[in-house]
Amino acid sequence: MENITQEQPKVISEFQKIIQANMLSHAYLIDDASSQVRNQIALWLAQTQFCENLVDGLPDQTCQACKNIAMGDNPDVLQVTTDKQSIGVDDIKFFKKEANMTATQGSRRILIINDAQKMTSAASNNLLKTIEEPEGNLMIILLCNSSKQMLPTIQSRVQIFHLSNQSNTDEIQTLAAEGYKENTAKLALSISDIKDLATMSGDNYQAMESALISWLKRCDQRQFDSFIDVQTDIMPQIENKNHQQLFFDMMNQIFSDILSIRYHIKNTKLINEDLLPNRDIKTIVRFSEELFHAEGIWKSNVAFQAILEDLSLKYVN
Repeated sequence: MENITQEQPKVISEFQKIIQANMLSHAYLIDDASSQVRNQIALWLAQTQFCENLVDGLPDQTCQACKNIAMGDNPDVLQVTTDKQSIGVDDIKFFKKEANMTATQGSRRILIINDAQKMTSAASNNLLKTIEEPEGNLMIILLCNSSKQMLPTIQSRVQIFHLSNQSNTDEIQTLAAEGYKENTAKLALSISDIKDLATMSGDNYQAMESALISWLKRCDQRQFDSFIDVQTDIMPQIENKNHQQLFFDMMNQIFSDILSIRYHIKNTKLINEDLLPNRDIKTIVRFSEELFHAEGIWKSNVAFQAILEDLSLKYVN
């Protein structure tokens, strides 16, 4: 927790200026980096509101108030966290009710929503009402992989902060223990979250990437039996929901890489060749949109294999 100021100096400096100017907003959206780093930034921001020894707007992180927040022991700092694929409207209603109760440790209550991209449309719209018309001295902090995953109406009503995606040493060491090579770990962390990556070995990660690339090439060649590859080559690499999320992350990155190759941008991550040479830009964009829709359906608990088989049929046409 103490190292977050060194790992994310730009965002910390921006918040410091806002705090010193007494211009804190009631709603923030923080994205990029990993879920662990995003949560550390949110807790650090909460500490700025309760610290007993602020210096130039920065919490000392050593006073009892700061320690309580770091340990999750401050009743005025509430966190929404779930292992489910989605955060429903009832979850948001419950925490909103809790967050709007009278503060006990200070003058402000803080609601932190981890993995905010998991919110259903109903949950997002319900939260939007509170963001538009905040009650009391409530601060809402949304944490997500990418701000683009949030409703445009939410994006337009919160202040957005993008974190640095530079991998931290602890996360790289965690993946190294799972058999990831250092370069692979750094690359994987720039695409996916540590909580998902740590559930898969380095060898299986590489095998899943190879199976995905092979499947897309066969789809590009309009091999109508490519949906069989889902069962024979891809599903053996998928053991749980975390692996399914990793697969979607890889696919999204590959579509981004293909567009970078087409437009001669040299910042690709997973591939160095165009995997869809027989498709035009318009079709590739459509494929990407269909993937986005498929991931949304997956979050509604539709079977992962059925979703990929359906994408196979769409991608060969």
